[in-house]
Amino acid sequence: MKTPKRPDALPVILAFEASTNQLSVAVYADGMTRAMKMAEAAFGQAASLVPLAVSALAKADIDFAMVSHVAAGRGPGSFTGLRVSLAAAKGVCLAHDLPGLGISGLEALAYSCGDEDGDLPILCLADTRRGNVYAQFFAADMTPQGDIFEAQIEQLPLLVPPALGQEVILLAGNGRQAAAGAFIGAGRQVRLASGRMISADMISADAADQGVDDISVNAGMIARLAAHHLARGNISPLTPLYLADPRLGPKKKASV
Repeated sequence: MKTPKRPDALPVILAFEASTNQLSVAVYADGMTRAMKMAEAAFGQAASLVPLAVSALAKADIDFAMVSHVAAGRGPGSFTGLRVSLAAAKGVCLAHDLPGLGISGLEALAYSCGDEDGDLPILCLADTRRGNVYAQFFAADMTPQGDIFEAQIEQLPLLVPPALGQEVILLAGNGRQAAAGAFIGAGRQVRLASGRMISADMISADAADQGVDDISVNAGMIARLAAHHLARGNISPLTPLYLADPRLGPKKKASV
């Protein structure tokens, strides 16, 4: 594999993410996200990722020859989006003889939220586009509390791991506001990833009306977690995390 062409040997990471309704490409260098470009996911989205990568590298003033690693979100999320971003990452790896890293989108969300309030356990969410959410709990020290699972929003308060007890939970990702309502209804205190505490008398008026948008995973988050894993020698492959069988259309009725 190619070695980094930087005297300090700090990683320069080109990261791809397309598991949600947005495509993003980020460039991570000198211990920070130097640039990120985003676009709406649409038909033919595969053709958008390479121009986004070229634009992000130019904005960061980084040449392809300086890139040391390529990272991509593994999901969970859109089947098509995951295939597109992972294929783009693998293509860059092959074309430039670079190592690749696959990164869990929910773990990347949790890692980003840890900077905000490192004392709270975290519940990270991603929209399944089937009326449910993908979810995973993390302890305050970022240790996963069980595997990724799929559930309805209203079920989430019942699925809190016993190890987390009655602690306030930080909610991040698509559906976090709806999840906050479910937790409040179950008598649990939560905090949205914006850092604001949500209680029963705030959920309808304050949380809904203050413009606190659902936060989705993006390539900048993927790149930051990739750098964290690289520093610790944790390398995951560029393979998708599929929690459901891909469906290319509605189920056909069985013939009688």
